[in-house]
Amino acid sequence: MSKSTLKLELSILEKNFPRDHERFQVALASAEELVCKFVAPNGTKFHIQSNISPSYPTVLPLWTTDSADPNAVQLIEELNTYHEASADATHPLLSKVRYLITSMCKRLDIPVPPVVGELFSQASSGCAHADSGSEDMNHSVSDETSDVESVDGDDVDNEDDQGDEDMDLHGSDHEDIGGDEGIKEEHKAVLEKIRLNTRQEYLHGATSGSVRATDRLMRELQDIYRSQNFKDGIYSVELADDNLYNWSVKLLKVDPDSALYEDLKKMKETEGVDHILLHIQFDDKFPYTPPFVRVVKPVLTGGYVLAGGAICMELLTPQGWSSAYTIEAVILQIGATLVKGKARIVVTQSKGETYTLAKAQHTYKSLVKIHEKSGWFTPPKDEG
Repeated sequence: MSKSTLKLELSILEKNFPRDHERFQVALASAEELVCKFVAPNGTKFHIQSNISPSYPTVLPLWTTDSADPNAVQLIEELNTYHEASADATHPLLSKVRYLITSMCKRLDIPVPPVVGELFSQASSGCAHADSGSEDMNHSVSDETSDVESVDGDDVDNEDDQGDEDMDLHGSDHEDIGGDEGIKEEHKAVLEKIRLNTRQEYLHGATSGSVRATDRLMRELQDIYRSQNFKDGIYSVELADDNLYNWSVKLLKVDPDSALYEDLKKMKETEGVDHILLHIQFDDKFPYTPPFVRVVKPVLTGGYVLAGGAICMELLTPQGWSSAYTIEAVILQIGATLVKGKARIVVTQSKGETYTLAKAQHTYKSLVKIHEKSGWFTPPKDEG
């Protein structure tokens, strides 16, 4: 089954279930995910998401929901275990959506929209003609601040865009992504392993994190693997113990005119280490809460690095964070901030000065409390 089959399925769904449909609405349809809402007669909206593997249809989509409603939870379990009849297997995504709508309508004792019975005839005739922007398989990453509503039906709060230094932290609305295209095979394998692990965790009821956070982090990691900065060796990313919520990031290149650059050169000559190691930890509320970022090693002076390796940057706090920020931009901004703050590597670390997670967390909490009361001071430009 070719990629054009998935493209056809998505275009049919977008055409028949627009965002103003009375019963079933498609909020986002791309090569990676289908985000939809089932609208109950009383106005309750059940948010359902399907994560689509690049190996589709060999690997079937993973269905998830943020709803705690028993009907929605049971339906998701059925979607992940239900296998379509051979006659429907040509278009498994359409088959799952038909099952989803039909089953939910039966549970709520309401009529099934007539168009549900026409999905396969449209697929057979290939007569679906959605907008070209909707059909594009290289669908751009949809920002979490779109008009997709939260689980309880309230609109997601859009945070004001708050820059921190000089860098564009939002990216250019994200480039078109097109699945795993433009990514090296070794990194594709990492992504596929995460997808399969996530699916298995869900099927066994041992999920960690949230659907929204996992989905956003997958897309962030994809963007990074595709990024030219990553390919050029500006930084590297590894998942700690294959955990999507814990990243080890190596800053490999900084401004060549900086003292920190010279320190890194010397450290490579003397210790064989050529990078600054960061640890980034995400929680299940990401991207609406900032990641916790700390320097692991080497020990630095200056550069706005505090006790334990915590980093004093407004954008890493609840006051300055925006869900629109990309993780690559945050990584690059940290590198720029280290240079701007005249960070230097502490050469004599034999006295026992090291960074620890506990100390970094304590410092970060104190930092947040202080700036909640006093705000953030932006120095004049001539002071850097």
